[in-house]
Amino acid sequence: MCYSASASFTSAVVLVTAGSFTLAKALRQNRSFWAFSVLPIVFGLQQALEGGVWWALGAADSAMPRWPVLGFVFFSHFFWPMWVPFSCYVSEVRQSRKQLFLLMTTVGALFGATLYLPFLRQDHWLMASVISHSIEYQTILLYDDFVPRFVLTGIYMLIVLMPLLLSSDRYHKVLGALVMLSAIITLLFFDFVFISVWCYFAAIISLYIYFVTISGARLPRFVPG
Repeated sequence: MCYSASASFTSAVVLVTAGSFTLAKALRQNRSFWAFSVLPIVFGLQQALEGGVWWALGAADSAMPRWPVLGFVFFSHFFWPMWVPFSCYVSEVRQSRKQLFLLMTTVGALFGATLYLPFLRQDHWLMASVISHSIEYQTILLYDDFVPRFVLTGIYMLIVLMPLLLSSDRYHKVLGALVMLSAIITLLFFDFVFISVWCYFAAIISLYIYFVTISGARLPRFVPG
């Protein structure tokens, strides 16, 4: 997140609280919604980890940021490209799209693993620093020698956004549109700290799930056609 550890920790508390309410309601009323309803909780955990990155970067021991950085990037590089299509798979009612989302879950997990796992072996492949009041995550990826970064970013966004936008559930579609808009804004104005800022925007947008749940005491309904 931009600006400070306190802002990240505050966001984490709000997201985990809202997500816990949403998950509890999903488990009572619509269990197919559970994977979708945990998104604010996980975003909250990720923001808490970034709060740890802020705190560690301000400490005297320069080695301290590694573990919170690894935790934050676990979500950004591995978890989200796997979990977002999985959440759409769990709630999807059309069999053809359900199989597509399962395939995309597998692709997302494999793609995310190739992005993340090398960081565990190569310390210098993942670094963090503060630039313009935001955290920049400097990464070296397995694909860097033969695939441009903008192509990798496009693949990542396709894996995350396509299941949301193709979902039969209108609330997934709206969330996908909001996340896509936030990605465009981040690329245009915060490209140098894309990972941190887009994750923060997506975290705030995930509160939409909470407001959907409390609005008229409803959980998502599926649209035919």
